[in-house]
Amino acid sequence: MEVELIMSSNVRLLDAEGRAQGKRWLDSWKRLGPILEQERWDRIVALTDAEAQQDAVRLFELWQPDWPTDEGEGLLLHQRVFARARHGA
Repeated sequence: MEVELIMSSNVRLLDAEGRAQGKRWLDSWKRLGPILEQERWDRIVALTDAEAQQDAVRLFELWQPDWPTDEGEGLLLHQRVFARARHGA
């Protein structure tokens, strides 16, 4: 069975309330986004070396070698970067 999707130029994806809600959401993010970004950077800067290392280990634990198309290349690259930083290279 073949399905053809046609979008007419007069079809509205959102009603007026949906568009208003989307606009409010975007306006909130324009205001709150920079505040949250600053908070994130403040927390990163405040990390001790031990906390940063522990967070990096937690991130590495998220890697799933059985995910399709992930052969670990990204993980190996990051390990090399961290090893260079650790040895001051």
